[in-house]
Amino acid sequence: MVGTRIALCPHLSVEHYRGGEKWVTALANRLATDGVDVSIRALPYAPGGERRVDVRDVLHPEVPYREAWHHDLSGFDTAYVFYNPLSEVFFSGGTTRIAGIHSWAFVSPKLFEAHYGVVPTAVKLLYRAIGERDLGRFDAVHTVTPAYDSPHPNTIHIPNFVDVERFHPDRDDRAEEFTVLTTAAHIREKGWDTVQAVAERLAPEIRVVTTGDGAGAVEGLGFLDEDELADAYARAHVVLHPARVDTDSMVINEACASGTPVVTTPLSTHVRENDAILHAETPRGMAHAVRLLRAEWRHDGGYDERCRRAREEGEAHGFDEIYLRLKDLLVSPPTVETGTTRTEVRV
Repeated sequence: MVGTRIALCPHLSVEHYRGGEKWVTALANRLATDGVDVSIRALPYAPGGERRVDVRDVLHPEVPYREAWHHDLSGFDTAYVFYNPLSEVFFSGGTTRIAGIHSWAFVSPKLFEAHYGVVPTAVKLLYRAIGERDLGRFDAVHTVTPAYDSPHPNTIHIPNFVDVERFHPDRDDRAEEFTVLTTAAHIREKGWDTVQAVAERLAPEIRVVTTGDGAGAVEGLGFLDEDELADAYARAHVVLHPARVDTDSMVINEACASGTPVVTTPLSTHVRENDAILHAETPRGMAHAVRLLRAEWRHDGGYDERCRRAREEGEAHGFDEIYLRLKDLLVSPPTVETGTTRTEVRV
């Protein structure tokens, strides 16, 4: 590890500070705390011009940060690049190059998603045309979900991590009124229309709340910082996450770490074999699942066991465990010799 220089390269500004940017920040901060020489090289792009934080407020003081449309990474031993086709145009060099697959675009079989527009569609078309050859420029591929069908012979699956100290069942007591929480973006691709349809099917004594602004039968909680969000997960009795596109969902990870069961869609990236996560395809089916959980909660019919299983699932994604695997990947990247038989490496 001594002398190893690592560059983490997100394709959005860290100041946008959503899923991928939070992931990069948490990983970089921990690496720096462990004495690893790590830098972040990002593109100067924030969708909609939305920059939620100042980078120096969230990033370890010893982590250099730079935004530019092109980064020469030739001085780094390991370059971890959030993958898009032709990413070498923006991030070139690096002794060992790792492509990070974090986007639903490379997992979802659907070509066009209305909310995300033409850019992701163009990316998917380009990936379908040149993806296998383009990924061949990387020494390894890291995917957060085994649902990604990788064409690369050296593919490592390490899931997303969650802060199980912050997201914890003991942060707050369950609300007295049975509460359904949704935290994903208010767009069709994340199931906002389904959330509203489910809420309309539920009895008035079941409270449905959301981060951000409410609508119809869904009550808005406004913007919540990370600690307030963790409190909301702990108070809720169920988290509703009817996303149509997703990877390794942080909503599910955070809910489970909070000991809160989840009702979600049966996407390949959502399927987990335990009683903490219930799957349904329609608003009617999701409303039925919510009512089932409420009946179990009211009559001691197994609800507490679901909560216990949820916490176990969350702990399996705990930061300390996942971080060690990511650190090993970055400090001592696995390689496949040219000409060897194609094998897929799973961590």
